[in-house]
Amino acid sequence: MQFRNTLATLLPSTMFSSTVLTALLFSAFSYAGAHGGAAMSKVEELPARNGNWSAAETAKGREQLIRAFDAGWVRVLASGKDQAILESEPSNQPGAAKQYIVRMADCLPQPEIAHWPEKPVGMFKDILDSGVIRQLTQGVPETPANTAWYFSSISQKYQQAVLDEISNHYNVKLQLESVVLPPGRLPATSVLTANKVDFVSQLNATGGNTQGLRRRISRRFGCTMTASSQYIHIPEKSPLVKEIKHFSDLVSRPNVRICAGPLTTQTARAFMPKHTIKTKYVNDLTVCEKAVAKGQVDIIINPLNDLAIGGIKGYIAVPTMIVAGTPLWVAKEGITCDDDGNPRTEDECHEVDAP
Repeated sequence: MQFRNTLATLLPSTMFSSTVLTALLFSAFSYAGAHGGAAMSKVEELPARNGNWSAAETAKGREQLIRAFDAGWVRVLASGKDQAILESEPSNQPGAAKQYIVRMADCLPQPEIAHWPEKPVGMFKDILDSGVIRQLTQGVPETPANTAWYFSSISQKYQQAVLDEISNHYNVKLQLESVVLPPGRLPATSVLTANKVDFVSQLNATGGNTQGLRRRISRRFGCTMTASSQYIHIPEKSPLVKEIKHFSDLVSRPNVRICAGPLTTQTARAFMPKHTIKTKYVNDLTVCEKAVAKGQVDIIINPLNDLAIGGIKGYIAVPTMIVAGTPLWVAKEGITCDDDGNPRTEDECHEVDAP
């Protein structure tokens, strides 16, 4: 089936304008993963994936998608493909990723008990029938000055390996289509529950919150695919090198000012509410380094075990022993989100009684 026809049949009840169709065709072939630096999407113009499904079929289809993600990921682990990917990452220092990517054992490499969903229904069946699966991602500049750069390619390759496993099992060729939102906090749960996307890529750690709700409550989620620790980076000539040997040492010093990137800020603010934490969403590595040099902050926290991987030298790294992991996210029933008419606003979401 031609891709244009595939998109046109994605939602039989929805009419595509030429503008929307062109945008979708473009985004589908601009392969973006967890932190792709693609152009921003007009969420309000995207059609929702809706069908004539019962409440039970809707719930089951979403659950089937999560189980398919997990079945694929378990087989990626069992084959060793994940380790082969780490051998090649990041591109500036192949293999260095093995020093900062943590393996979470919440899903063991046991394919014999990670079964593929049978008799697909609802959205999962629609995905397989149409051959199109849509993700929410975030547009961050793809440069080594961003901490996200050292994780995004890994996430993209992990995710593609999972989609390949699904494609092979169900004998389909899934086309990945990306919906891209700007850097910073984003209304991921709203976009997900509105069926504008099928899943949220590895943007959010399981322990955090979005739009006023814990993500573990407001969405379905599967295996942890990528995990990392947080490291305290102290200028090697700073007196803090002798004072901060453990995370508790930093917690007890609320006068120490912190610079954090987007992969760290929520965790740091939660664990250290008394500290001054400045968040840099774009080019956080170079911007934080300059902030330290100017005396605006004292230390940097991010998930790289050594800032030298990012080309920044002269820092001592202290592990916090705090680990955060990211899965793929799928919509959950019983969640509703406020809507002020702006699709990019992070309106509050709430739990309601599921149908």
